[in-house]
Amino acid sequence: MSPKDWLARFEVRAERLTADLGDLVARESPSEDPAMVSALAAWIRDRLRERGVAARTEPCGSAGDALVAEVGGKGGTLVLGHLDTVWPAGTLHDHPFRVDGELATGPGVFDMKAGIAVAMAVLQGLNETRAGDATLLLVPDEEVGSGASRALTVALARRHRAVLVLEPSDDGAAKVARKGNGLFRIAFRGRAAHAGLEPERGASALAELARCVLFLEKLGDPSAGTSVVPSRARSGDRTNVVPEDGELSVDVRVWTAQESERLEAAIRGYRPANPGVSITVEGGFDRPPLAPTPESDTLFERARETARALGLELRASRVGGASDGNLTAAAGVPTLDGLGPEGGGAHARHEFVRLTDLPRRAALVAALVASDR
Repeated sequence: MSPKDWLARFEVRAERLTADLGDLVARESPSEDPAMVSALAAWIRDRLRERGVAARTEPCGSAGDALVAEVGGKGGTLVLGHLDTVWPAGTLHDHPFRVDGELATGPGVFDMKAGIAVAMAVLQGLNETRAGDATLLLVPDEEVGSGASRALTVALARRHRAVLVLEPSDDGAAKVARKGNGLFRIAFRGRAAHAGLEPERGASALAELARCVLFLEKLGDPSAGTSVVPSRARSGDRTNVVPEDGELSVDVRVWTAQESERLEAAIRGYRPANPGVSITVEGGFDRPPLAPTPESDTLFERARETARALGLELRASRVGGASDGNLTAAAGVPTLDGLGPEGGGAHARHEFVRLTDLPRRAALVAALVASDR
C-alpha cells in the first residue's frame, strides 16, 4: 500500500480516531496511581483484541501494567509510547475532554493520549492488511523516569530493527535528538546550635548548601547546551537554630555522553568547605542523550520522504526534554521520536491536539512500518 492508500484508510476512520481519543482522555492515568494506569492498559488491550490484534498487559512492579500488542512476525518496528500523564485524578471534573472544530482539549490529550489513539489505529490497520510487522509498547511510568519499565523497553527494542516513538511532535517536527537528563539529590548534614547564644558551635548545612549551589551553577556550559539547574532546596525548620540538615535537588541536561560523564564526576566529587558538614549524593542520569546516528538519520530520511507523499513537510527538531526514545537509542536501535500528532501545551491547562492530523500521522507510521518489512 502507498502512503496515500494508508491516508485514505485512516481518513475514513477519522471519527473512530476522535472517539478513541475521547475515551482515552476520559480514563485518567496519573503516574502516581498504578491502579488507574493499569485500568487504562486493560481497556486498550480489550479494544485491540476486539479489533483482531493480539494484545496483553505486562506488570511493571509498583508502577502498574504496561500494554504490549503485536502484529505480524518478529523483528520489525517497535512503536513506543506511555500510558501515564502528569495530571492528578479528578482533573476531568473541571477540565473534561472537549472538541472545538479541529482542536481537542483535555488532560493528557497531547501528551500523549493522541499518540495512543494513532497507535491503536496503526496496529488495527497493519493487522487487517498484513502489511507489516510491529510491536506496540505503552509503559506505565514514563513521566516519572521509567524506572520500573526500563528493562522491558530496552529488551523489546533490541528485538526490533527500528523504534518509532509516538510522543508529541515539536510543532509538527520529528525529534531526531533529545538531551540526556538527570536528577541529583544532595543531602547536607551539619550540627545544630543556638543561633544567638553560641552559633560558632554549629555547622550550618544551609551555608554549605548555598556554597554548593554556586559551585553547581559554574558547571553549566551554554555553548555545549549543558544546563545545571539547582531546582529545589530545603534547610532548617526554626529561625533561631543553626540548620543541621538540608537537601538540594539539581536538574541536569546534556547533549553528549561525554558531558554527562563530566558532570557526574564533578557533582559526586564536591567536597564541603566546612569540615563539620557531610554530604551524600544520590540519583544521577536517568536517561542518556538521544544522539543522531547514521542509521537514525536514514530512518528520518525515510520518514521525510513518506511524509512528502502525504503532503507533509516533516522537519527535524532537537529538544531538551527526554523520553523513552533516549533508552532505545542508547541500546543501539535506530530511533525516531516525536511522531505523534500536532498540538501544543504539554503538561499545561491549554494542552490541545489537532484532530485533522491524526489520520495523517497514522498513515505516516503505518507506511514506515510496512516499508521496513
